[in-house]
Amino acid sequence: MGVTSEGNILSVNGELDHDSCLRLLAAMHNTVESKGYRDITLDFSNCTKSLASEMLPICCRSQLFWKNGVDITLILPLEKRIKSIFLNANWAHFIDFRSFEPSRYRGYTHAPAIRFQNGKEQAKAVDKVLDVLMAALSHFNRNEIRYIEWALNEVSDNVINHAESEIGGLLQVVNYRQRKQIEVSVCDGGLGIPATLRRTNPEYRTDVEALDAAIREGVTRDPQIGQGNGLYGTWRIAQKSGGSMQIISKYAQLTSSESKGLHTKINSVPINGTLLSARIGYGDVIDLSDALEFSGDTHIPTDYIDLHYLQDDNGNITFNINEESDGFGSRSAGEPVRRKLINLVNILESGYVTVDFSEVLLISSSYADEVIGKLFIELGPLDFMNKIQLKNVDSLVKNLIDRAISQRIKQ
Repeated sequence: MGVTSEGNILSVNGELDHDSCLRLLAAMHNTVESKGYRDITLDFSNCTKSLASEMLPICCRSQLFWKNGVDITLILPLEKRIKSIFLNANWAHFIDFRSFEPSRYRGYTHAPAIRFQNGKEQAKAVDKVLDVLMAALSHFNRNEIRYIEWALNEVSDNVINHAESEIGGLLQVVNYRQRKQIEVSVCDGGLGIPATLRRTNPEYRTDVEALDAAIREGVTRDPQIGQGNGLYGTWRIAQKSGGSMQIISKYAQLTSSESKGLHTKINSVPINGTLLSARIGYGDVIDLSDALEFSGDTHIPTDYIDLHYLQDDNGNITFNINEESDGFGSRSAGEPVRRKLINLVNILESGYVTVDFSEVLLISSSYADEVIGKLFIELGPLDFMNKIQLKNVDSLVKNLIDRAISQRIKQ
């Protein structure tokens, strides 16, 4: 069990947990730096479990090796479900891009890992993740989406402004539906928090001291770049929502959870750069109003709705279904659209959602039922009429929608 090596072949047996992740990183380093190999095979054929918080550092190390002329070959897990996760989560692509194409996964349990190297790519990555969340989860409230978006922006922005990572960073979000938690993971291949923070704060003598200070309000590498509230605010959001947070940077590790409190320790094996993994709770009535309180002032961030949908003076928004849907021929194409509409209805403090069918000339009966028929039943007739308006609907599409609603009512 664990991690074994034979020449330049490194094998993962059983679960890839935190300790075996560090052992694999150490074995990768030793195979190249000590043994002198310029190619590595990572054999995950007997791997039985892996999570984003363990896989992203492996992906980042692989990206660094590729950049420096070291070839990597990936052998996928034999177990079908684990193999599909490697492919869908984009881990296979980032480890061995020559053998595996980027993920095209469009499901609801996670957003595939996304690489970003500059501010524009970082903004696009956050937008893509939020789009997945809006389509994946029903019954978000507006505060939840605001604070999740704020945390996504802050922790990914740190990579651009502070990490000095030659490969940029990787961002991934996983939805743990049964626990009602979103796990945000960001990893880079940079200098690490302790090294960058000590440049202007030499009083933090050890990696652990530096990492512990990094989540305190107002602590930053450079006040001209940031105010030092990103990690602190993310920690507060995780804490207030009943979640948890873990940061690993070089030799230092920090973990925080409601049940176990805040702990730091030294790892025997360093990672390149920094891994941050935060679990943020959703779905319960949680007061996050003071989660982003800095210097006594409460910060209320702008959110996905403000930036992506046009609202009129009465709070009404327009939802262009032609832009929001990947197709109109199947029930599976309609499900994420319905979830977005439910979230928008719940998020709006007043007003209604106008669903604009411009340029949509034909939809399938199953699509009409999945989006509008189920939405009618879920909201109820009165709320549907008060909160949803259909606009620019072709006559054939209208007949299919009317039929879907009628059949749902009869059922």
